[in-house]
Amino acid sequence: MVLLVSARIRQALGRDHQFVFANGSVPTDPDAGAAAISDEYFGFVGDTSLEHEDLYYDLLDIVNSQGPFDGLMGFSEGGAVAAWMLIENSRRPLTFGPLKCAIFFSAAVPFDPDVVRTGLIKPVDPVIEGETIRIPTAHVWSSDNDVNAEGAQSLAGLCDAKVRETFVHSLGHNVPGSKSDSGALAGTLRIIERTTERARDWAS
Repeated sequence: MVLLVSARIRQALGRDHQFVFANGSVPTDPDAGAAAISDEYFGFVGDTSLEHEDLYYDLLDIVNSQGPFDGLMGFSEGGAVAAWMLIENSRRPLTFGPLKCAIFFSAAVPFDPDVVRTGLIKPVDPVIEGETIRIPTAHVWSSDNDVNAEGAQSLAGLCDAKVRETFVHSLGHNVPGSKSDSGALAGTLRIIERTTERARDWAS
């Protein structure tokens, strides 16, 4: 779904950026407050650790066949999956390649990859883990009717404050640009541009 809701963001960023999309395959319902943009919705994982393990290998296949990638971008559950990949990279460097930045839209707190390996599914606790994700990140969520607002703030707490950008809008559980609000779109683009600039500095 991020392909549809991020169209104006991607257009504004210009042709200097290339995007590869990883699609979920688990039938699901849209999150509360999300704009109805499709008749069918698919998530990345269900309720079992086996499905999380399948996702792990699917993502490795994408990275190995189409990467390496400079960064990750995700909306809602997709953002949580992107954060999970970064946590895996922080514990086992370069598992998903030399990722340099990440952009999160209304992203939930990721599950803990090490706990999943024991057969359980448990979110990462920012209070315990601290600032685990050290690369530049941008965090966008809504102060109004965003089912993941609390989780998005917790996810921000997992990221290094020195290279972290945040922007809060009032469009609900949506990506700015998928609804007509030039101020929200401009604010989002500003922090994305700062994050990608930091990523270039990070790599040099």
